[in-house]
Amino acid sequence: MSTIGPVKAFTVTMSTGTTSTSAIDLGGSFGKIMVGIPTMASGTDHYFKISDSESGTFRRLYHANDVDTAKPTVVVVDSSVTNCYVPVNLSAQFLKIEATTAATAAAHTYKIICGVN
Repeated sequence: MSTIGPVKAFTVTMSTGTTSTSAIDLGGSFGKIMVGIPTMASGTDHYFKISDSESGTFRRLYHANDVDTAKPTVVVVDSSVTNCYVPVNLSAQFLKIEATTAATAAAHTYKIICGVN
């Protein structure tokens, strides 16, 4: 039987009329992070911003460059991907979720599930 490592779950809401959540303090760095993307309006891409402190400057997360790319590329969840969880590879304690379209009719709730393995 395998041992399951500790798991932490977080909920954050993007208020109507805004394009970013408040800072999420994950309480440390995790090996696995899944972000629940809610059902959104068409044309709403999602980006992830990280910082070294809750009140610090948040910058967009990029994939590292590899053999096929000459430069790093931004981590983006396309607008066609909604109502699901997506894995996000980051080694940061503080996270914000940014959307390209402001929430209009209702606030959007995101769930983040973090695990060590």
